[in-house]
Amino acid sequence: MKEQDVANELKILALESINHAGSGHSGSVLSCGDILYTLYTRHLLSSTLKNRLRDRFVLSNGHACAMLYAILAGLNYFDIKEMKNFIKYGGMLTGHPEIDINGIDADTGPLGQGVANAVGMAIAETIMYARFKVDNYTYCMTGDGCLEEGVALEALSIAGLYRLNKFILLYDKNDVTLDGKLTLSSADDMAMKFRSMNFNVIECDGHDIEKIDNAITQAKKSVDKPTVIIFHTIIGKDTALAGSNLSHGKVFDIKEIDELKKRYNINKPYMDLSIEAKAVLNQKHLKIIKMLDKRVDKFENYMQNNDKIKKNYQKFINNKFSFNIKHRDEIMSTREANGVVLNEIGKTVENLIVLSADLSSSTKVKINDGGQYSCTNRFGKNIALGVREHAMGAIANGLALYGGLNVITSTFLTFSNYMLPAIRMSAIMNLPILFVFTHSSIFDTPDGITHIPVEQLDQLRLIPHMIVSRPCDIEECVETYKWWFTLRRPICMSLSRCNLPSFPRYENMDKGAYVLNPYKADINIMASGSEVCIANEVKNVLKDKVKVNVISVPSIEIFEMQDRVYKNKLLKNPLFVIESSTCAKYLKYAPEEQIFSVKDFGRTGDEASLKKHYGYTAEAISKKIFKILKKLKIFE
Repeated sequence: MKEQDVANELKILALESINHAGSGHSGSVLSCGDILYTLYTRHLLSSTLKNRLRDRFVLSNGHACAMLYAILAGLNYFDIKEMKNFIKYGGMLTGHPEIDINGIDADTGPLGQGVANAVGMAIAETIMYARFKVDNYTYCMTGDGCLEEGVALEALSIAGLYRLNKFILLYDKNDVTLDGKLTLSSADDMAMKFRSMNFNVIECDGHDIEKIDNAITQAKKSVDKPTVIIFHTIIGKDTALAGSNLSHGKVFDIKEIDELKKRYNINKPYMDLSIEAKAVLNQKHLKIIKMLDKRVDKFENYMQNNDKIKKNYQKFINNKFSFNIKHRDEIMSTREANGVVLNEIGKTVENLIVLSADLSSSTKVKINDGGQYSCTNRFGKNIALGVREHAMGAIANGLALYGGLNVITSTFLTFSNYMLPAIRMSAIMNLPILFVFTHSSIFDTPDGITHIPVEQLDQLRLIPHMIVSRPCDIEECVETYKWWFTLRRPICMSLSRCNLPSFPRYENMDKGAYVLNPYKADINIMASGSEVCIANEVKNVLKDKVKVNVISVPSIEIFEMQDRVYKNKLLKNPLFVIESSTCAKYLKYAPEEQIFSVKDFGRTGDEASLKKHYGYTAEAISKKIFKILKKLKIFE
């Protein structure tokens, strides 16, 4: 059976699954089908996600997933019967790729994100190859839409800068987007653009299997640059809507599919493949497995002859590192405190990778003796990404997806808005990344209103599965790292540039909220970060009238994981909240009038003047608290 016939059967299977589901993207199936077929049957060495030596593939234009699923089913990644459950409730195959599906290396859908994920994976490969000779290619399929998204271009610029020669971008260039011809929105010379970013550029007919094969073979030979293969294709090829944007989200009916089957001279069962096609694909898969086994054997032989490297590799992939940091009683900002903690941890945790969006000198998020990652130093633990927060988040996701590395990013809290799409994807995939944000307070104001965070903490806290930590001192910074290492979940850590004291410690700091100096009290005040100091000042002002327990809340999410008994213990007294944010998540604990929050954008000024302006002085807050208590008839 000819390979083109097998590829055509897979296209028909994908179209049938879309028809059966009543939704999907048929145009892209017929645009990229031959490219995906050639990649998976002749080049991509993969079998199971457990094999760390496998090649990685990211379908950034995730709406083309029906074609990918058809190929994965044909190669026995999962039962072909699953194609009948495409986007059905309870089915395995979702409307865009998700990592719960065998053979999928990244969740994709928001265009451009997958490109940046793949760049992160390619960076990870260079790191793991330099240390352990872990050797694989990273392939990414993209389309015209992905490459209009800024995040993709940000990341591709990084790929060219760091000469990621084992990164191969498969560009399905059909010159059509959902609304019409690409010329409606772009006049870019893409080949020239890629060359300017230090890419090898290959152009190829995307519907000729032999030419596709030759192009990928040529790309794999690159020694000093990443490669883009610009495949010239036709969306909806071989149908009445060929070349039209109307084929993009088209669900072809059975009659239209039957006409295409006749054109391809295909006679196969509905929602299945012919016996002949299955035989060819099985043979192809066995050959791929054999080639991957050779790669694995070579790696294992290397490890057997290097026992020390083998032990360290196991520590990397199993995250078997520990740290122990002694208590430090110093006045410093939490951004400085975090820098101290990070560098202490870096002495024993060897697999830390720190990304910076050109702000490490200000965020203090840098491993001082970790070296700078570059084309000539793949051992460097600090990776400069320039002013590219959006790409930084998505590249971090790719690094984490690759495995074996603990990834940290850093920028200002107000710029978390640039990163939200990537942070959301991190939460969806449950990737253990530490997103560090500094300048977290409305009192951190030297750069003016645009740099003052107000609503950002709540934006991050509202992301499902995300943990947000706002430590008040070095001890809570250490606790944040403990959560990160034990829970293996994404964490956003928000830090201040204000100098703060270190508080004496009692118990339950690990529970996300705890009483700093517990005793029998009339009221509780919750606070986080720099506002814990204000809460303590309020406590001292009120001490002759009202007994106050100050509850430090480094993480509401960790607190909400605790049992009801513990939570009720902290919430039983009249509760007040002090935090320099919009405080939306605290509304479940206290009435709005008992929450001292920010309801407007910040202002520029010195700390003392701003505290007075916002009513964040101990005297102003104490008066309001006492007035509320009298209103509640707690004190006559």
